[in-house]
Amino acid sequence: MDRVQLREDILTVFNLEEFQALCHRLGIEYEQLRGKTQRDKAALLIGTMERNGRLPELVQEVVRERPHLEETYGAYIAIEAAAPEDPLSWLDRLAQGEGPAIEEPPTMRWQTERIEEEENE
Repeated sequence: MDRVQLREDILTVFNLEEFQALCHRLGIEYEQLRGKTQRDKAALLIGTMERNGRLPELVQEVVRERPHLEETYGAYIAIEAAAPEDPLSWLDRLAQGEGPAIEEPPTMRWQTERIEEEENE
């Protein structure tokens, strides 16, 4: 799921009072979010929820309050609802194109200096 899009959707569809109420319903104190602007606070809310494993709860609450966003976030909610405790559910999201793209192939590195030193001894 695109976190930037989620932030922009939150900023677009919730005014300040509604955003504060959203935070309250999620058990997050709006004033405790350290950002200076609502944009900063929305990003911090998303980050906080994600770090605490509660991002699906945030998305569900946003969609519950703004049903027209069901089309945008419905697939994410369905995946999370199907396997909320599955530690590999991130693979499903990655397969759907969510998450960071890997731009270069992974490389393997070995400690060749140590091996060469041991051979010289």
